[in-house]
Amino acid sequence: MSNKARDFYHIQDELNLAWRYLTPSQASSSIELDALTTEIESISKSLESCSPEVEKFIDLTHQKILLLEAALQSVVVRKDEVRDLIELVKRRVEVSLSSSGMGFFSQESIDEDAVIEIVLHLDTVDKELNLEASVLESRVSADSENPGFWIRTRFTRKQDQKIDLLLAHVSQRQIEKLERKSKVIATI
Repeated sequence: MSNKARDFYHIQDELNLAWRYLTPSQASSSIELDALTTEIESISKSLESCSPEVEKFIDLTHQKILLLEAALQSVVVRKDEVRDLIELVKRRVEVSLSSSGMGFFSQESIDEDAVIEIVLHLDTVDKELNLEASVLESRVSADSENPGFWIRTRFTRKQDQKIDLLLAHVSQRQIEKLERKSKVIATI
């Protein structure tokens, strides 16, 4: 029974993926920003009827925040530009996806307990996701023809919208798998 429940939220796939280490300050800032963004969006949805001045104030504040985030991101990008170009080259790799974390193949070992950013492209929803995760395990691949490391991670909290996109991808892959099975059964 536990296998069936796990299968519902879990899928093996191949995706274009890259990763990089996050410094502790980047990790905590990212989590805090994502949490604040979610809370602000929730509150702004509940503010249906407000005066035009309040709406304009909210809109201008939102625009300012977006500009500040973009400026902050460009500073981080310039600072780590060389490292990012090397580390963020996406490769098509085997992955194991679930709502709580993922496993993936990497040519490089990753320190256990490190916080990393995983950049992946979800084919089914045509979206690129940047997910923050803690490394639970980094072990040598058992496949002698494909040397490297199998990395097992757990997603950090406060990434609900990103996880929802990931689950949409997982669900679509499961639908495709069921459709293939039903075609095979129909031909028998």
